[in-house]
Amino acid sequence: CDKDGLCVDMIPAVIEQGRKDGHRIKFIYTIVNFQNPSGSTLSEDRRAKLLDIAEKYDLIIFEDDPYGHLRYTGDHVPTIFSMDKKQSGRVVYACSFSKILAPGTRVAWIVGDPDLMQKMVMIKQGTNLCSSVVAQALVYEYCRLGHLDGFLPKIIAHYGKKRDAMEAGFKKYLPSNTVYNTPEGGFFFWLQVPGIDSTELFMKAIEHGVAFVTGPSFFVDGSGLDFMRTCFTFAQPEELEEGAKRLGAAIKAL
Repeated sequence: CDKDGLCVDMIPAVIEQGRKDGHRIKFIYTIVNFQNPSGSTLSEDRRAKLLDIAEKYDLIIFEDDPYGHLRYTGDHVPTIFSMDKKQSGRVVYACSFSKILAPGTRVAWIVGDPDLMQKMVMIKQGTNLCSSVVAQALVYEYCRLGHLDGFLPKIIAHYGKKRDAMEAGFKKYLPSNTVYNTPEGGFFFWLQVPGIDSTELFMKAIEHGVAFVTGPSFFVDGSGLDFMRTCFTFAQPEELEEGAKRLGAAIKAL
C-alpha cells in the first residue's frame, strides 16, 4: 500500500494468478481508514475501484473500520458499504466499540446481507457462544442515553494532541532520511529508516527504554526490515516527545 491505502490496481492480477494456481479466492479484507500498521486511508477513488473488482470477480469485501470514527484532520471518506448503490450484498461493514469507547468491552457490530450475517452468527457461536451480555447491555445503555456522541469529540481531541506530539518529536529527533506520512486519524505511525534493520534496532531501543513493533511482523514473507510501527494513544504528550528522543538516540547508537 501507499499513502492512499491498498494498491487496488494490483489486485486483479493477484486474483487471476491465484485462481490459475488453484486457489478459491472468496473475499477481500481491508482496513479502510487509518490502517494498521501504515495509518493510511483508502481513497474514495480506490474504494470505488475495489467495489468494481469485487463485482467483476464475484467477491465479498470485508470492510473493517475500527478506527474510522477517530479522524483528527482531513475530510470524511464514505464507506465502501455506502458506495454500493446496487445493494449487491457483497460488502460487509464492521466497526468496534473497543477503539472508540473502551477496549475491555469487546463489543463490535457488523452490517451486511442478512443471510451472510446469519452464517457469521453461527460461526461466532461455534467460537465463543456469544459476547458478554453485561458488556453488550452497558454499551447499549451508554449509546441509548447519547453519551457516545458527547464522548467522541473529547477522545478525538485527546488522541489528536498525542498524534501531534509524536509527529513533533519525530521531526525533532529522528534522522532526516526517516520516511513517514502523518496519519489523519487512528493510532499509528508507520516509519521507514533506510539502511536500518528494525529487528536489531528494537533491541537497542529497549536499552534506551522505548519500544515499537518491527516491520517484518507485518509482512508475510518477513521482509520490511527497515520499517517499524509506533503507537501514540497510551503515552502522554510529554512522554511521546521523550520516546521520540530515545528512539532517535537508539538509531544513532546502532
